[in-house]
Amino acid sequence: MPSKDFNIDYSLFEKRAKALARKLGEDEREFVKQQTGILAREVAKFTPPFDTFPSYKGTAIGKKADETQGKWAVYMDIKWICTIKPADVIAKAKRSWSGSPIIYGGKTISKGVIDDVGSLRAWHNANQGPNNRTKALKGPMRYWVSDTVFAAYVKEEQKKVGIAKAAFAKASVALGAKGAVPAWVRKHMGTVSGSGVLIKESKGTKGIIAGQAGGLFHTNRHVPGLMKNRLIKAVKRGEFLIRQAAKDANFKVV
Repeated sequence: MPSKDFNIDYSLFEKRAKALARKLGEDEREFVKQQTGILAREVAKFTPPFDTFPSYKGTAIGKKADETQGKWAVYMDIKWICTIKPADVIAKAKRSWSGSPIIYGGKTISKGVIDDVGSLRAWHNANQGPNNRTKALKGPMRYWVSDTVFAAYVKEEQKKVGIAKAAFAKASVALGAKGAVPAWVRKHMGTVSGSGVLIKESKGTKGIIAGQAGGLFHTNRHVPGLMKNRLIKAVKRGEFLIRQAAKDANFKVV
């Protein structure tokens, strides 16, 4: 699947949150780091796959049922573009049609035969759109694929489930965010492209999270809501810290 670049600039982008960050003084950097890290974790949570639509509650990035759903989605994605046949049927079809479209009763019933994983991968990639969705094909537009080749390729693709989540899980960990990262996501963090950094600017600290992986197209639509939710919570957290600091200094807080 083709990879997609994905960047979020989270710098406490509303005036109220920036004012709170300034009031926090020397703690501003840590405050921005914490909030950006939590946002990265929430973006990972709202990145497919998920068995049921996630909520803002909790810190877990995913659960076992999400992995199962992802593997099922991979299986169905590939199944839409080919017709699975026993190996002996594929062998006979190769002898009879020599790689040409399969015609029976005067009608084309298949584009031909695929009998190796590499060719099936190329066919799969050719039918994926910019959003990484595979278009469903009708019988005559599909290739016949042996059951063994189909199973081998599905198994190979299912191993990639969790890569998109791992990109932002990696960013969240880099920023010190807490929360469980399931093993099926964590195993990709060593190789996936994901980062979380802080930049000091004249107007304060800016947090940036970035990731690159197939499937991130589907995350885009959730980002505005995630950023709005995180901003509201960041403001509440900032107000709490300021009130707490005032109490610790023996100021009267109403």
